[in-house]
Amino acid sequence: MSDALKHAVRTALLRLLEPLVRLMLDAGVGVGEFVTLLKVAYVKAAAQEGRAVTGHVRPNISRIAVVSGLTRVEVAAILARGEAQSPPSERGRQRAERVLSGWWADPEFLTAQGEPEVLRLKGARRSFAALCDRYSGEQRTAPVLDELLRVGAVRQLPDGRLQALRRTCVQVRWDPAGVEAVGEQLCDHCTTLLENLRHPTRARFARQVVNAHLDLRHAPMVIREIERSLQARTDALHETLNDPAHTAPAGAPAMRLGVGVYVFEESPPEAGVSRENESVAHAKKQGPPRRRRRT
Repeated sequence: MSDALKHAVRTALLRLLEPLVRLMLDAGVGVGEFVTLLKVAYVKAAAQEGRAVTGHVRPNISRIAVVSGLTRVEVAAILARGEAQSPPSERGRQRAERVLSGWWADPEFLTAQGEPEVLRLKGARRSFAALCDRYSGEQRTAPVLDELLRVGAVRQLPDGRLQALRRTCVQVRWDPAGVEAVGEQLCDHCTTLLENLRHPTRARFARQVVNAHLDLRHAPMVIREIERSLQARTDALHETLNDPAHTAPAGAPAMRLGVGVYVFEESPPEAGVSRENESVAHAKKQGPPRRRRRT
């Protein structure tokens, strides 16, 4: 692989990871947990590639280790326990999450009733400083405390002591099925684009239409028009794809076929980073905003 191509691959991976890492930060997934999942993904992908190349159903541990950079011991352990049984890694887990876990589980920081002790800030024993020293891996307690206070997992009492309120820093209230759907759609989209890189002569249909200089004043109207148009077309596509005449009977050979459609927005830094910010800025000039559906 040439240096230019390697640079392009790394740049593409970084762009792909940026939104995923934002999701992981919101969900309280630290870099250690991500690395654990990444190793599973490497083994899974290398095993699938090996079956396609060699025709062997049983994964070749030595080959997977060679192409993935993992050790044979790591590969064997991942294959033995399976994807669903891969344990999370404490190393690299969010520090604030580790501190909360210790606060709710370590007998030294619990009351006689098994509840988290109200801790003084400093002290060699049974203090927040001692808790951080044991669980955060960070000598400075202020950054950990600031994060716990920010998310409302901890509160500081009038006398300065600290009380744990929640077991986790995670504030999101996402629907688990919705999160899984994000993974499925990202997988479908990335798989299509990668297949087109590998097999350009028989590329699957993939097209992107972009205006990189859309006037912010016209954005709400353009978005509404695009959404109306796409809604009508995707409804028609749904009817075609799921026509009973095109659906295989139970037990007959079948394939999975679909079309992914989405609208993306990227605002200039001075305009904010969301539709809400754009709407507020626009409303100051244009008056009360009209209600519209978001996607």
